[in-house]
Amino acid sequence: MFIQHVLLALLWVFFSLFHSIFASEKWKLKMKAFMKYNYKYYRLLYSAFALITLTGIIFYHLSISTFILWQPFSLEIIFAVTGIITGALLMLFFAKKFFFELSGADVFLKTKRSEKLLKTSLYNYVRHPLYTATLIFIWSIFLLHPSLSNIISSICITVYTIVGIYFEEKKLISDFGESYVQYRAVTPMLIPHLSTIINGRRNEKRNVTKH
Repeated sequence: MFIQHVLLALLWVFFSLFHSIFASEKWKLKMKAFMKYNYKYYRLLYSAFALITLTGIIFYHLSISTFILWQPFSLEIIFAVTGIITGALLMLFFAKKFFFELSGADVFLKTKRSEKLLKTSLYNYVRHPLYTATLIFIWSIFLLHPSLSNIISSICITVYTIVGIYFEEKKLISDFGESYVQYRAVTPMLIPHLSTIINGRRNEKRNVTKH
């Protein structure tokens, strides 16, 4: 059982490592030179690779023998179920809205990918709402079923998310410059502040008034 859990952690580490390498700008430049005209399909191939490997890890996660760290109490179960539903709905929202852009499937569409910095909707409250939804979802699953395998996966995904955000924001600063620096200064990364929620609502009202 111990070896299975160590292997689970290693699988997440390798997934994070390869995912980061294939998403890096240096690797993309190499692939652009190698693939030339076909480079437009790179993001789609990258997304397919990520989905296949992620599915494999999840299947392994569900197949190993594990043990419960504690028995969840009633309030914890209610809180966990609420978090799972909330996280799942938010992830579905982003999947529906940005599926083609995030997956690379927009290569088959005539529409161009948006180059604007998003500051509206949930981006009023946190800079990375999709990651917030993902973390709410995985940690709620852990609270509902507090097993050793679940906490290993939750910790690995959380660490990878935070590291990924660091590198992603370096690119965003490169792309948007001072505009993103100012946005980052007033908008939390993952957890909204009370002041951010109030200001976010005010901004939404202003946007509605303008339209």
